[in-house]
Amino acid sequence: MDISHFKLNRIIFAVVIIGVVVFFIYLPDYTRLKNLRKENSRLKNEIKELKEEIVEIEENLNRLDKDPSFWEQLARKHMKVLKKNEILVDINSQEE
Repeated sequence: MDISHFKLNRIIFAVVIIGVVVFFIYLPDYTRLKNLRKENSRLKNEIKELKEEIVEIEENLNRLDKDPSFWEQLARKHMKVLKKNEILVDINSQEE
């Protein structure tokens, strides 16, 4: 009985050693795969956002071609352009 118990201990020890070696061999690859999946997910989200932005820009370009009032809206918003006899009131400025 002592001999079979000794063989069983040796087999268990060998399996544990092999398991530890396999773990340390595959751990870097698993970590790298996990990081690549996370990066892939981030890039997919970024691509989705960029596609949405492209659609919005294309819609604005089409509007610029077809809607003259859109030019006026852009000029008023970005360049603070006023019509004749209009007064700009800046409600964001602070008085001292």
